[in-house]
Amino acid sequence: MAESSVNTTNITYLEELLLQIKEIERVGDHTKHAINISWMMMATSLVFIMQAGFTMVEVGSVRIKNTKSILIKNLLDACAGSVMFFVYGWAFSFGKGNAFVGYSGFVLQAGFNRDGSEEVDPYQYALWTFQYTFCATASTIVSGAVAERTQLFAYLVYTFFLVTVIYPPVAHWAWTEEGWASPNNKDPLFGIGALDFAGVVVVHVVGGTCALIGSILVGPRQGRFVKNSKIVKQNAVFQVLGTLILWFGWYGFNCGSTQGLGENLSNAAAKIGVATTISAATSGTTTILLNFFLDRRFDPGTVCNGILAGLVSITGACSVVEPYAAFFIGIIGAHVYYFSSKLLVALKIDDVVDASPVHFFCGIWGAIATGLFCEPATFMDSYNGATNAHKGVGYGLFYDGEKGGKLLAANLVLLIAVISYVSVIAGPMFFILKMLRLLRINNIHENKGQDRVLHGGTAYENPTANQNGSSPANSVKDG
Repeated sequence: MAESSVNTTNITYLEELLLQIKEIERVGDHTKHAINISWMMMATSLVFIMQAGFTMVEVGSVRIKNTKSILIKNLLDACAGSVMFFVYGWAFSFGKGNAFVGYSGFVLQAGFNRDGSEEVDPYQYALWTFQYTFCATASTIVSGAVAERTQLFAYLVYTFFLVTVIYPPVAHWAWTEEGWASPNNKDPLFGIGALDFAGVVVVHVVGGTCALIGSILVGPRQGRFVKNSKIVKQNAVFQVLGTLILWFGWYGFNCGSTQGLGENLSNAAAKIGVATTISAATSGTTTILLNFFLDRRFDPGTVCNGILAGLVSITGACSVVEPYAAFFIGIIGAHVYYFSSKLLVALKIDDVVDASPVHFFCGIWGAIATGLFCEPATFMDSYNGATNAHKGVGYGLFYDGEKGGKLLAANLVLLIAVISYVSVIAGPMFFILKMLRLLRINNIHENKGQDRVLHGGTAYENPTANQNGSSPANSVKDG
């Protein structure tokens, strides 16, 4: 009897111990889940504040008479973009589907959870909000390029197409398990897939391609390339402020793309922050030197775009490169920006904020840089969930010629596919709007400025008015 009693006691003790272990595991899983959601929402906030950065950069780059026009278009990016991504965008991007597009989860209903469960995982809501800000960023890139001469209706049309038809399939290709170019695919392209960690192709090349096509088809602003005529940008202070806000938000853009802090992801996030900082700073410094030695001046707007060029250039590679590589990526990114900007001017293509040089040309460089500088160990930290990670194929060309060639080839294939796809949709879209005379405002409205025509007056009414509200005769005229 005594022996039986001891055995019963031991069994009871083991059962209690197992229950305690299960409870500890449950609490641990809950804590990990909460940390991941908190990380995602913090990153989302940083990316969303980039909308303010883009707004300030664009406001500083246009004339006073078009200030309200830029403000309302950036507000529409945030509002209309959210609605469209809610109804269509998420489903086409991240809903379960085939290799080219998703087709479940419209209006966040049936199929919103990729695992098919009925009860929605709160993390999915955090992921939706994070991805919405990425989509809005791609749309905002276009507004600055075609500023001061594009109709509001045309802006709404291309925003609709970009958020629902252009951006989502590309995101699906590069970032989902079914996507034909994704490293998460069970049978990835060339055994590795195209690596685009934070969207250098998905966001910046997509937005930059639309910006370039739009700039070409809408045509230059009146007087932009007329001899002895100069269009004066409104405010360098706004440009610098906007750039620093964008730099700040970019840490959410890049570091937040780990989409959690589990396993090796927290280590990757820390290193991503270093790479992001070094590339931006190096590119900005290089642009200052280029600006001085080639133009004999220090222009704040040019330097701001140089910083943004470095940020774009590192976006795809930020999780898979060493700090020294980020240094060289930033230097080359500055040259890509600077000389592509000069090329557009030589071709008489009017891109108001240099969106095409920064996002399109530097986006191309960023995708190539990933294929050159990807470091194997760093790749494992960032892509340890990828089905092909154990194959050890995460090599840049500079680390292993054969294996690195596969990665570079995959990234080039994605680049060509994305540029072609965006051009096939955006080109006819802008062309049809132009033929229907719905793309560009008329000459009279352009001279007056869109603020007076559409928005009830300029943003700075009576800028030299005294405290009694009267305005002296020599008040500053609208730019």
